[in-house]
Amino acid sequence: MPHTRVKIVATVGPASRPPARLRELIAAGADVLRVNGAHAPPDSLAAFVADARRAARGLRREIAVLLDLPGVKVRIGRVPGGSVELLRGDPVRLARSAARGTNGVVVLPAPRSVLVAARPGGEVLLADGNVVLEVVSRSRTGVMCRATTGGVVRDRTGIHLRGARHRGPVLLALDHRLALAGVAAGVDAIAISFVRGPEDVRGLRRRLEARASRVPLLVAKIERREAVERLDEVLGAVDGVMVARGDLGLEYGPEEVPGLQKRILETASRHGRLAITATQMLETMTTAVRPTRAEASDVANAVFDGTDAVMLSGETAVGAHPAHVVATMDRILRAAEQDPHCPYAGDPSHPCPAADPARPDRLVVRAAVRLAQDARAAAVVVFTRGGQSARRMAKERPRAPIYAFAHEVDVLRGLQLSWGVRPRLLTEQAARGRIVAAVRASLRRDGLLKPGERVVLVMGAKDDPTGTTTLIRLLTV
Repeated sequence: MPHTRVKIVATVGPASRPPARLRELIAAGADVLRVNGAHAPPDSLAAFVADARRAARGLRREIAVLLDLPGVKVRIGRVPGGSVELLRGDPVRLARSAARGTNGVVVLPAPRSVLVAARPGGEVLLADGNVVLEVVSRSRTGVMCRATTGGVVRDRTGIHLRGARHRGPVLLALDHRLALAGVAAGVDAIAISFVRGPEDVRGLRRRLEARASRVPLLVAKIERREAVERLDEVLGAVDGVMVARGDLGLEYGPEEVPGLQKRILETASRHGRLAITATQMLETMTTAVRPTRAEASDVANAVFDGTDAVMLSGETAVGAHPAHVVATMDRILRAAEQDPHCPYAGDPSHPCPAADPARPDRLVVRAAVRLAQDARAAAVVVFTRGGQSARRMAKERPRAPIYAFAHEVDVLRGLQLSWGVRPRLLTEQAARGRIVAAVRASLRRDGLLKPGERVVLVMGAKDDPTGTTTLIRLLTV
């Protein structure tokens, strides 16, 4: 069965963590397994990665493992009694510590960062935006608010001040421990939460380079206003971005998220960076056996917008039927990829990466896509050392399938996040000998090519001192 071009990221949780469930996720079409660092201690990562690799090997597949760092999640403190119900119009005071309210005022313990940043007229969101407070006034002892949307507020629930500028480090000590443990365990990508600018990513990269022999792909989660305003700078420092629509919706409001999604995905394409679209893609399937029509349209529109991957969160982590959700996502992607609105090379609406005369490898990749299109090639084959050429090829969106050959398994696994790339291992023996012949034999043996079909090969020339991708060959099988 042919693979989808857009990759599927499935979050692993209690419903899908047993090895048998991991195998079911992969068999259903998951390309990447995500572990949420907020619920995974550092010492649990090695066992998870080992189980994931074992499940993939049993299916003769390679999958990527994505570690999502929790970052600084701002929360309220302990609420007297464990929870409190707010009604619309209730007066609410935010203070450093919980206290018994007087004259009907509800007192909620809020962190100093919220109290300092709050301004009259601003909005304070609680419980993922389900409870909304309007700031009325502030004083030395706290911030006075009024509930405009009521609901139940529990201990340690998240609190978000819309539009506020956040200070302090993005990553805490736990995030750094998780990142180092993840690298040691062999994760292929790390997602960084609440990124505000490129310095947040560069700081983690430097730390990993100093402490580890290998740095996984670094993915910035775009969920803060600062990151959106500095999007070009952030993209210059990362391997990819995630459109984290949950917190992005809290920051801007849900009505602005569709436009922001299009902007982020388009900018990522122009920079040649991979992009993941996340949050509530098939949310109703956490319990239901079918998605809503709106959810199916949401997934398809992410494909039309140019996403490289789509992510399932609670649907596979705590849902009733994780593998069924992945299979459903797979079917929606297949239908979207066959639709005329799906962007491929030659589509004027597709935002290709900008050509750069100083980077001949990028020019060669673009020329190879055009050649494959004109020659009606059955495949594009990329020989890659670190994966950059294959990732660049993916952003050009050729109609022909992309087979990326490398002789390091870590490189192949990282490519599971890239649109349309199907990684294949090139043995050291083949790499030292007749590479083209070995690739021909591999693709024909697995039934991926037929005699007489054309293939475009992209590789580095042996006599090129730069070692970059500079050679194109058109072959007939």
